[in-house]
Amino acid sequence: MTLSYKLIIALCGVIIFSCSPSPVPRPKGYFRIELPEPEYIEDSPMCGPSFKIPVYSFIENVSSSNPNSCWFNIRFPDLNARLHCTSIVLDNNLELLIKDAQELVFSHDLKASGISRTRVYNDLSNIESRGVLYHLEGPVATPIQFFLTDSTEHFLRGSLYFDNRPNADSTAPVISRLIIDVEHLMKSVTWE
Repeated sequence: MTLSYKLIIALCGVIIFSCSPSPVPRPKGYFRIELPEPEYIEDSPMCGPSFKIPVYSFIENVSSSNPNSCWFNIRFPDLNARLHCTSIVLDNNLELLIKDAQELVFSHDLKASGISRTRVYNDLSNIESRGVLYHLEGPVATPIQFFLTDSTEHFLRGSLYFDNRPNADSTAPVISRLIIDVEHLMKSVTWE
């Protein structure tokens, strides 16, 4: 085999193998989340109001050192989320509690790409309740927050947290479902 013959074979090999498409990295993928059908049951924490929660959640009572407040979580184990809730007995402090709830929502304004609010009315029980449900879009720690009050004796506040780092793209379907669930909860509250 002559040197020129070897060069021609090597050149042909380089040309053939250099024409393949360059590798493209795959985009980062996420697990598919199967959302259960919405179905609700009546439940209540050891203290505070009664309301309807999804069947795929449960109430976790949390001890509170303040006798005028009740702390509890609504856990969504399959969705890796929890709704921190605080029920407070009003003592001429409604304006302060609403202001605090709004400050907690708008403290996420730097990270949020948008904040929408929905007014929620509950006139199903003998005590009429009104509140606001906030949806914070973007990479925020608490994408759903709310408060509800009967304006005279009771105040309920909640905020949703995921047990993982917030990623708006991967949690969007879960957040859409939980907004519906939280609104249903707010509309079904009955005070003691």
